Parts: sequence; structure tokens; C-alpha cells
Amino acid sequence: MLWDRGWDGMIVWRAPAAATMTRMDDFRSKARDPKHRRQFEKLLYLAAKRGDADLVAERLSWGIDPNCTFARNRTPLIANVRSFCPSAATVRALLQAGADPNQMDEAGLTALDYARRKLARLQAKPTRRRKSPSLDENNQLRLTPEEQEELDRMRAEMGEDAQEFARIWWQERLRAARRVFNDPEQVEQIVSLLEAACAGGS
Repeated sequence: MLWDRGWDGMIVWRAPAAATMTRMDDFRSKARDPKHRRQFEKLLYLAAKRGDADLVAERLSWGIDPNCTFARNRTPLIANVRSFCPSAATVRALLQAGADPNQMDEAGLTALDYARRKLARLQAKPTRRRKSPSLDENNQLRLTPEEQEELDRMRAEMGEDAQEFARIWWQERLRAARRVFNDPEQVEQIVSLLEAACAGGS
């Protein structure tokens, strides 16, 4: 057993790497267990709808079916295309995991149908892309004095664990600042990906 001092000064037990791997295997088997599968599929669906390719890839690695369906028979692939944050990287990850691009929802439409409709709408009414005020001229994160003060305070409170926390916080904050809603470039890439997938499957 490994004992260590936690960020709050309490003595905590740190699991050895072998125990961590065992828990991860248990976690993956739980994702495939019929009793818990639906909850894990919902996590994949929500990550796809959010357009978060990293989370989608992680959740697919758990063994979750990329063709799981939810309300109105919509798959994670359809959810991503219909969302405000369609992501070509998310679509690519789902297709590589075996998502069926020809699967239809209750309306009889596929992800490609939705992508083409969305692209036509976006091209008919072009909007000027606005850059987040949180980004500087190099597209990097710029913190307000209040945010910087809070981050410094957290670093001081957390001690050694602060570096990993700050890295993750920074990564998520930068991702949020760079997010573009209904980006026509992403939708064009999605249409191309889905057309190629549909042609390859025909």
C-alpha cells in the first residue's frame, strides 16, 4: 500500500498502478454490462452532442456501441450533426468506431441528410465569425485579472496537485473559448466525411 499526504494535508491511500488497471478493466466491463450499458451510452451521446471529440474517443474506448439510439431513434452521429457544435473530429471518431452513416431516425433522415440541410442553411445566411474576447491575437487564452487571481489562489491552496489541475483547467477553458457554434467549415468537412462513408458502405 502507498500512503501519501493529500492536497488538504490529510493522509490518503494511493492505489498502485496494478490496482488502477484492475479498476479500469472493471469499469470497461461495467460499460458492457446490460444493467449499466444504457447509462454509459448516454455519456457517449451527450459527448457527441457537445461536439467533444476527445470525450467521444475515450467513451468509445470503453466498448460503447456507436450506433446506440435515443429519442426519435437518433444516434450519437445524428446528435452531433444536429447540435450547435458539430465537429468533424467527433464524426471521424464515431465512423472509425463503426457508426453506421446510413442509419435513419424516426423522420427517415440520416446524419448526412441533416448535415446537408444544415450546410445549406448556413450558406444561405452567412454570419460573421466573432472571436471570443478570451482569446488574444494568436488565438491563445487571455485571462481577466479576476480569473488569474483565482487560478493563482487555487495553485497556492492545492500545492503539488495544482500543476495537473491547472493544466486540465487551462485546456478546457481554451477549448471553450475556441468553440465556434455551427461552424460552416466543420459542417462542410462532416458532409465530405459522411458522403465518403456512405459511398464506401454502398
